[in-house]
Amino acid sequence: MKRNRTQNRMKRPPSPVRREEASGWPLRIGVLLLCFFLERCILNRFPLWGGTPLLMPLAVAAIGFLEGSGPGAVCGLGTGLAGALAMGSDGTALIWFETAVGLFCGATLDKALGRTFPGYLLCALGTMLLWEGLQAVIHILFLGDAPGAVLALAGAEGVYSLVFAPILYPVFHTLHDRFRSEPEF
Repeated sequence: MKRNRTQNRMKRPPSPVRREEASGWPLRIGVLLLCFFLERCILNRFPLWGGTPLLMPLAVAAIGFLEGSGPGAVCGLGTGLAGALAMGSDGTALIWFETAVGLFCGATLDKALGRTFPGYLLCALGTMLLWEGLQAVIHILFLGDAPGAVLALAGAEGVYSLVFAPILYPVFHTLHDRFRSEPEF
């Protein structure tokens, strides 16, 4: 009696059903909207030494730092557009700036810093130095404002903004860990 080859093989158990993990981007966008609301509607009413904090560039830096340069640049483009729409013609520089922040903070992830908190603080510090430096140059060279007052305001805004970096990083890091998009090796 010859048995059929298929009968001799051990039957494999059915493979488990693969479920696609939910994307964390709706939650990230919700946190970005919360940051936008806090920055534009609440924290601007509490200036410190004349400066108000900027949360959106720090949030874009966190997303770019944790997710990579592609998602960071797209997120920066979206938040830059939202900021430009909220500010009118004065906010068009935000589109370019926040896209560049997401791209370059993502590039640091790809190259050297990894996903560490000190690495994010370096990215946040660089983001704020770049933004406040660009604002200072524009106000001093093109608008003719007094350099001492402009630099004092830029320093106050930069430090006030960096106070929120240790609050934003754990939120986005938790979302990144929960909704990891790339495989772990």
